[in-house]
Amino acid sequence: MWWTYLIIGVVIGLVLLLCFALAVASFSFDNYYEKWKALNQKRNSYGLTTLDYVEDINEKFFDGRIKIKRCAEFEDHYSTGTIGLSAQTMGSNSLASFAIVSHELGHARQDFTGDKLKKHWRMRKTGKICGLFFLPLLIVGLVLTSLWAFSVLPSMIYLIIGLACAGASFIIFLFAVILKYEEIKIEKEASDFAIEFLKEYLLDIEIKYCQELLKSARLTYWAGLIRTLLSWTMLTSKTPMFR
Repeated sequence: MWWTYLIIGVVIGLVLLLCFALAVASFSFDNYYEKWKALNQKRNSYGLTTLDYVEDINEKFFDGRIKIKRCAEFEDHYSTGTIGLSAQTMGSNSLASFAIVSHELGHARQDFTGDKLKKHWRMRKTGKICGLFFLPLLIVGLVLTSLWAFSVLPSMIYLIIGLACAGASFIIFLFAVILKYEEIKIEKEASDFAIEFLKEYLLDIEIKYCQELLKSARLTYWAGLIRTLLSWTMLTSKTPMFR
């Protein structure tokens, strides 16, 4: 039966895609970590701490309106009107810390000059709810379609339900990809703003290093989506699809 060959072909295609996607995801995270580790050893030429830098940018560009709070290590972030910095980041004068914090300050500029960042945050909340249904719908769709194809459940209703579930999971996947694409555009703009901030404080070669780190960081957003979609294989850890 041609359905059997079709399913075998789909399975082979999925296996090949799985191998490729896992390779891309692994490379993206490893590449970013290696660049971060190297840049974390390089000190900025003027010996400024990251906290001094943030406070100066805050006064120059935001009239001191951004609040600074402490957060856990490796969880530096920006949320509405507040930038969270770990104690390690505050006291650091490494180029890695400057690049990461400048990126978060870029998000602050987006927040203070428009509403697309807030719109994206709202879309992510919707996405998180949809993301809960992706894997269950996909599994139900594949199981029912396979059982119909092998005449275990010969009624057409099972094929229709299976295709409907698979189609719904594909729509959720497509929504995640579109949202991730929009997120990457937002992240790129934040990084562009970050470079503008850094130009007033770093040498040209130091700015180039920071640009390379920020570019590698953007690749991890796609890798994060891949890892989430393939978490059911147990070959990769799960991260939020719509984070």
